[in-house]
Amino acid sequence: MGDNVSDVPTLTVLHSSSGSKSEIQIPLAASLNVLKDEVSRSNLGPVDRQHQRLFHLGRELKSGRRSLLSLGVGRFGNFLIHLHSTQPKTFELSSDEDDDDDSDVVVEEVVASPFIPEASSAPEHRSEKRNEIQVVDLQESDDEVELVEPPPARRRRIN
Repeated sequence: MGDNVSDVPTLTVLHSSSGSKSEIQIPLAASLNVLKDEVSRSNLGPVDRQHQRLFHLGRELKSGRRSLLSLGVGRFGNFLIHLHSTQPKTFELSSDEDDDDDSDVVVEEVVASPFIPEASSAPEHRSEKRNEIQVVDLQESDDEVELVEPPPARRRRIN
């Protein structure tokens, strides 16, 4: 394969997170957006165009309208493209129809915690004003707290 634009090389797209790869045949005259659409339809999974970051020879290919040849794909006989996906992982949510397993959590007993105030003691923590909350001092009363201020910054004259 030479520098002829009519050649249809096979690009190897390597997914960076999973290590899976896909081979895509696409002409070098095609735009980067066309390559991103082909990557989305490949076995690398449905990855939206805006969530794909493609790299070739250590540089990110960003200009979607430019041709692959003008972006340097195929230079030095290298047709390897790295794909980094920024698309969030999708989680399959179970429905009520698929609820065959007995993994439901059942609370049998509720135990009062000393760390959670009772409902009757909640107004005691509020002050007279509506949005203010009293601060509980956790330091011992016989310890003295000394605030140390940083020394003033001196400006030096540079000659």
